[in-house]
Amino acid sequence: MRRPTALFLGTLAALGFAPHAAPARSPLLHVFAQFPSAGLAQPPCFPTPNTKLFDDETEGYAAQTRTNPAYGMPGWSRSQGGRFHKGVDILPIEFERTERTVKIEYYDPKTSRSFSKNEPVCIPRDEIYAVLDGTVVVANVRSERSGYGRYVIIEHRFDDGTPFLSMYAHLSRVEVKEGRSVRRGDRLGIMGQTSSQPGGRRYLSAIPHCHFEVGRVIDENFASTRAARALRPPMLGGKYDPRNIQPYDPIRFLREFRAQPRSSLVLTKAASPQPREP
Repeated sequence: MRRPTALFLGTLAALGFAPHAAPARSPLLHVFAQFPSAGLAQPPCFPTPNTKLFDDETEGYAAQTRTNPAYGMPGWSRSQGGRFHKGVDILPIEFERTERTVKIEYYDPKTSRSFSKNEPVCIPRDEIYAVLDGTVVVANVRSERSGYGRYVIIEHRFDDGTPFLSMYAHLSRVEVKEGRSVRRGDRLGIMGQTSSQPGGRRYLSAIPHCHFEVGRVIDENFASTRAARALRPPMLGGKYDPRNIQPYDPIRFLREFRAQPRSSLVLTKAASPQPREP
């Protein structure tokens, strides 16, 4: 898929579709990093009960819209291929279909026409799990602070000691606190539909999902930079702000390191976290 030109990005900005502010528009935010050769000491756990990647297909795993089948996939998938999506939007296995509807605006690139559709509102019920052992470095419980809504970021290590991060966003509830050590398969919260952006909340109402991301910190001194202090929305998480994280391809991560269902793991007994409400 072709990447957008500067002229195209400028047109999007003029129309009000510019992405959120990023640290000096680092090009690393728009390209996947290469995994270290060291590997992992253990296979990761799937971040939700959805394990349809086992079928070697993404249908039923990643979110789609009526006009964009690549909507929830990583890479140049958003805005009909004009905006880079760092994560994968994982569909729920357990959800409640309500009688309420929400109006969604679509753009059809085949006809170059926009149209609206009333979609049923669905409430997700899936649990969210830590993919590997690690330490919680961000536990944002205030949905109005980020387009990612309530989310958790965990820091892990490759076998050679290289740190990397996993992120779980749009949660309805966060059940862990910053600084806590977690084990692979520990419950972090419940899938939700939270976001600071009204448009994002509308799509999440009709297409609920967990935005799952893996990546690495770009600038260790990010929090002290002028660009970081000028970010809008304000910086959240210091160097762990999502605008300072270069992604790894999350689909490749789960497949290459052979993710396993949580139900197949031998879990150690851990203290049950208390829900932390906003």
